[in-house]
Amino acid sequence: MVLLEQVGRGDTAAFRALYNQTSGQLFAVLLRILKQESLAEDALQESFMRVWNSASRYSEELGRPLTWMTSIARYHALDVLRANNASARRDSHYAAETDRLQELNQRSILLELEHTDVLSRCLDRIDEDARNCVIRAYCEGYTHEELSNLNGTPLGTVKSWIRRALLSLRGCIDELS
Repeated sequence: MVLLEQVGRGDTAAFRALYNQTSGQLFAVLLRILKQESLAEDALQESFMRVWNSASRYSEELGRPLTWMTSIARYHALDVLRANNASARRDSHYAAETDRLQELNQRSILLELEHTDVLSRCLDRIDEDARNCVIRAYCEGYTHEELSNLNGTPLGTVKSWIRRALLSLRGCIDELS
């Protein structure tokens, strides 16, 4: 309790001592929830930042100090799991949609000779960044990650650009054919 009160007043030496006394126990809790050492290490650091930022609001009514800190760590670990699960679902959805659209694209390549004008007009309707990503991905073989690095754009943004552009192309080609 004393260390946590000192941390609440901004005492960095007390924070260091609190970390040294409790980090092993909190890490074990985080590892049990997250099941990956690297995620648990990151979550431990974030949990201690949250302890530092909210130590001044701690009171005995919230439970013993270690119980309170364990709750902070546990809730953060659950947030990490939710975020990772949402990201995995998004990535899975993007991968399935991209595979389906790649198959459509491969079939459309055969028709491209007949529909060059249509494809050109449809490509002109797409935002320049998205158009460049689609052309580089499907004509030049760039991966989404390479496009992200090349454009200095987050990977999720590149995936969204490509997905929306392909959907737009498909609709446009259907409309103009």
